[in-house]
Amino acid sequence: MSAAAAAATVPAAGPPAVEYTVSPGAFVLPARITEGRSGDGPRFADDVWDVTAFVPWTTRSSRIDFTVIADPGQRRTAREFLYSRINRAIPVGGATARPMKITNLAGEFHEVRAILADFAAAGAPQLADVTPDLLAGALARWRTSTAAAAGKAGVVRHMAAHGPFLTGKLTFMPWLGRTANQVAGRMPLQENTTPRIPEDVIAPLLKAAVFYVCTAAGDLLAAQAELAGLHAAIAGMPRLSTGKARARLEAFVEARAREGRGMPSRPDSGAAARQPNMRLICLLAGIPSNASYHREYLHDAARRTGFEDGGLSTPRSEGPGTGRPWRPGLDASSLDEELHHLRTACWIVIAYLSGMRDPEVRELAPECAVTEPGSDGRIRRKLRGRVFKGRKLSGDEADWVVLGIVHDAVTVLRQVNDHPTHLFGWDRGGKKELMRDVPSRVNRFAAHCSQL
Repeated sequence: MSAAAAAATVPAAGPPAVEYTVSPGAFVLPARITEGRSGDGPRFADDVWDVTAFVPWTTRSSRIDFTVIADPGQRRTAREFLYSRINRAIPVGGATARPMKITNLAGEFHEVRAILADFAAAGAPQLADVTPDLLAGALARWRTSTAAAAGKAGVVRHMAAHGPFLTGKLTFMPWLGRTANQVAGRMPLQENTTPRIPEDVIAPLLKAAVFYVCTAAGDLLAAQAELAGLHAAIAGMPRLSTGKARARLEAFVEARAREGRGMPSRPDSGAAARQPNMRLICLLAGIPSNASYHREYLHDAARRTGFEDGGLSTPRSEGPGTGRPWRPGLDASSLDEELHHLRTACWIVIAYLSGMRDPEVRELAPECAVTEPGSDGRIRRKLRGRVFKGRKLSGDEADWVVLGIVHDAVTVLRQVNDHPTHLFGWDRGGKKELMRDVPSRVNRFAAHCSQL
């Protein structure tokens, strides 16, 4: 709706009715974004703007809740400003004018909310109450972090530029002729100025990731198939009588003793007080229910045979230069943990050996690995994905030339994951998930490999 449209009134509980410059029923998202999509997205007066269906899955946050702003006037300002930001291209300081991408909506809301709270704490509950001196004081407080100050200064400049579309607005134009970085006293950032990760750090991490992709993956996929086979064997099986269950457990214990193997131990039991893994033992013995009433018998069996880590029979490959299996035995819990580490290893191999940014990696489709003949007649391996930084919301298609091991990582992920549109997506308890929080996952992977 245009700025000239008549203001409509939105009833509010308690405080007086709030007047907006936009119709309460107006759709927030411009037609260029919702065209061809299911639904039109949130409306202006909605308490929550959820744009999840319209942004790439890797978007960190795609939902904003206006109810966290207690003051109705500030809530009105935030709504009107964000609506204008994503629907209008208004130049600020000579920069190229374009509407804000909705992937930035949650971050901009966070900044606006903090700025309005700072102004209110300094004695200006509404934008019209802000004076140059008050703004200078707020900037001085923000400058404890030049990066944060630059971010807030940039938002304030946009708030001033969008003033004609706000019910209440700044009465002056701040920092004319100066960029947000200059205002904050921050040196402008250059692309790719982050130092390389030192070789003595990245080399063992990459080596561990390569081992997971090339070697450990085979063991984990085999263990996954073994576990699936055990579940399939008891699927639909009626509950066994106590006698039949006992007979199967005794046969299982005798077979373990002949093989020189112990009872599978529960993964959460300490070394000093190990407990039988009843769930896995029942699976291995072909019993469809948890035969907890035979726990004492299995404790007696463990005193004769001892315990073993894990319990699945899939062999493990030799660890690099160790002469022994790369990890202790596997059960359902440790297998699930290792599959998460395997996904991280695949991310490390793909990202480090392609140069792709994190969102570009995690937005890859399952069929992203392609081969094409090069000009010299040799086959070129490529990843086909999308570039998002500085591009349209949906990104632009792009190719990356990669080594064969990168294609190997894609092949592994296609066997581990099962999402139809995202290589790094999988089903977890009936809910589709996408790999997230990559820095923490890489740190956990590194710590896990160091422990192994």
